Amino acid sequence: MKGLRVAELAERAGVAASTVRFYERAGLISPARRAHNGYRMFDESAVNEIVFVQRAKGIGMSLEDIADLMAAWPTGKCQSMQARLRAYVASRIGEVHKQQAEFSAFEHQLQTVLSRLSAHDPGPGQCGRGCYCETHLDPAGDEAAPGPKPEGCSLDPGALAVRISQWQEMAATATSVEHSSDNVRLVLPPSPGTITTVAALCAAETACCPQAQFLLEVTASQVILTIKAPPGDGLPQMLVPGDALIRR
Repeated sequence: MKGLRVAELAERAGVAASTVRFYERAGLISPARRAHNGYRMFDESAVNEIVFVQRAKGIGMSLEDIADLMAAWPTGKCQSMQARLRAYVASRIGEVHKQQAEFSAFEHQLQTVLSRLSAHDPGPGQCGRGCYCETHLDPAGDEAAPGPKPEGCSLDPGALAVRISQWQEMAATATSVEHSSDNVRLVLPPSPGTITTVAALCAAETACCPQAQFLLEVTASQVILTIKAPPGDGLPQMLVPGDALIRR
C-alpha cells in the first residue's frame, strides 16, 4: 500500500510526529489506513491538509473553526470557502481594533499614573496610607474627564474612556471628516475590517446611548458613516477632537 507513515508525513509537512497524531485524533486531517504489515499509512493529500491547518492556526483560528473548514476542504467550492475565510478574517480584524483601542486607553492610564508619581518629590517621610504612592495609583484621580458624557449614557467613566478611544482609533483612519454640533460624517476605506469595526461600534453605542442614530453606507470605493445625535448628546464633539475636524 502506497502512502506516508507518521514520521514521513511529519517530515514532509514540517511538523512533529506528535502533531500529526493529534491532528488525526482531532479530525483535522484524513485518517490513516492500515497497511498489510500493520503500519498506519496516510495519503499524500494529508501533507496539504496539515499545511492548511498550520496556516489557519497562524491567523488565529481555533481548532474548532479549522475542523469546520476541513470538513468542506478540499471538496467544497472555493467561492464558499473564500467567503467563510473572509468573514473570519474580517471578524478578527475587528477584534484586533478593539484590543488596540483598549490597550491605547490602558496606556493612557499608565502614563497618567507615571506623570503623577514623577511630579512630586517624596521627601524623607515614611510611606503609608494616604501618601502619593497610594493616591497616585488611581488612574482617575484628579484627571480631567475625557470629554462630555452623553446625556443618558449608561457607561461608567472607565468604559466611556475606552469607548471614546475606540471611536477615535476608527476615526483616525478616515480620509474625510465633516462635523457639526449634532452630526459627524466620516469617509472610511472600504475594507471588510473597517466595515466590521464600524458596525460593532455602532451596535455597542446604540446599546448605551439609544438616542444616537447611525447611517452606514458601503460602496466599492468607500464606507460612509453618518452619526446623528440630539443636542447635548456629546458624541460628535468627543468623537474627533479639535484640529482633526473639517467643520461645516
